[in-house]
Amino acid sequence: MKIDPGLKQVTLADPVEARAGQTAGNPSAAMPQTDVHLSPRAAQLKQMETRLAAIPAVDRARVDSIKAAIASGQYAIDTGNIAESLLDSVRETLHGAR
Repeated sequence: MKIDPGLKQVTLADPVEARAGQTAGNPSAAMPQTDVHLSPRAAQLKQMETRLAAIPAVDRARVDSIKAAIASGQYAIDTGNIAESLLDSVRETLHGAR
């Protein structure tokens, strides 16, 4: 594969340089204040997002109970169920690739 030498490098502006309307000491000093009003649905989504963030990603009690069951030899593995789930996953992947 040959690299096209016709492409030219793009130079981006220096992110430190002051932009029009901003002062060097306080960039927000020259910017007008803007009031933001959220719709009821956006406020509800924000509230749900906050609730979800408070839920731990891992259920430690469930993990600990499974660890204890494995350690005591009481955890039964259904290999047929695992095999069926793997086959379903492969079928879904193959079907989606078409």
